[in-house]
Amino acid sequence: MLDFFRSDLFLMRKMKATYILPVIFLLSTLLLGVIFVRFNPVGLLQATGVDYSSYVDPNVNEGQSFGEQYANSLSGSFDVSYDVGYDIGDGEDGQAEVPEKEKVGIFSGGAFYDASVCDFFVLCTSSTELLILTGLFSAFLFAIDIRGGFRKNIIKNNPNRFIPFCSKIMTVLVYNILFIVFAFVCSFLVMALMGKSITMGFSAGFFGVVALRVLLTFAFSMLIALITIFTKSTAIGMIADIIFGMGALNLAFYLLDILIAFIAKKQFDFSLSDYTITGVSAMVNTDMSSKIIIRALVVSLCFIVVSVAGSAYFNQKRDIH
Repeated sequence: MLDFFRSDLFLMRKMKATYILPVIFLLSTLLLGVIFVRFNPVGLLQATGVDYSSYVDPNVNEGQSFGEQYANSLSGSFDVSYDVGYDIGDGEDGQAEVPEKEKVGIFSGGAFYDASVCDFFVLCTSSTELLILTGLFSAFLFAIDIRGGFRKNIIKNNPNRFIPFCSKIMTVLVYNILFIVFAFVCSFLVMALMGKSITMGFSAGFFGVVALRVLLTFAFSMLIALITIFTKSTAIGMIADIIFGMGALNLAFYLLDILIAFIAKKQFDFSLSDYTITGVSAMVNTDMSSKIIIRALVVSLCFIVVSVAGSAYFNQKRDIH
């Protein structure tokens, strides 16, 4: 078992997907930071509690196209003047105090994004991108035994295929944990480049979010592994990963909810999509209720048990061509 695990860890280090997928996440996280800074400046100023009524963006002209506005916005700094938000009152000399003016720059002085690293981590992992990328790695890893001649012969001559299968499960879990750690590093990097200040913001709720992210990403990866092993196709596993991850089945769940309500002749206060991995993942945050926590635990554990059991069965019974 240990030898198989070491072999899979070595294989993980040699796979190109191991490094390409985190790079994709890093670029998307940086883009997310730029979008929040560049395209939603009022939201960022509002989040800090300042008076943004006098907000003016000198980089944007009404006569310019979107492309020209975007190019100009990145060519210079954020260079925005705004009121800090002090109440106007009587000064020492009896005259009204004038609110201070400050300048904000994306890379010169930091954009006015006053949030902690943990908050930004929760934000950038709330989308399904984390599920999709870790699911793709699972599809690539489990498909190697189908394509690769050397590993195929090892499994074919091994009467107990459950041992190398468990090794791959452990490898996927390790990769998912490392990916989430990398996601936190990306969040720290974005806040260092674009934040007003670097505040970590650790809390019990944050660690709860991290634990549930590990469970949900692992459950989704095992679901993709089941599809890949059952179909013996990397392409189908990748397609299923993207379809499930992007929530393309939500319409089908919505129609099914309508059908169930029509048959029962009663409106139900629930949706089937809320009990999927992607649906539950969207609900996970630092302020989630105990009901959401229990639902996330139950859904992730159910998917893990069913997916692992099904994958182990098909992995043991199938013929390797």
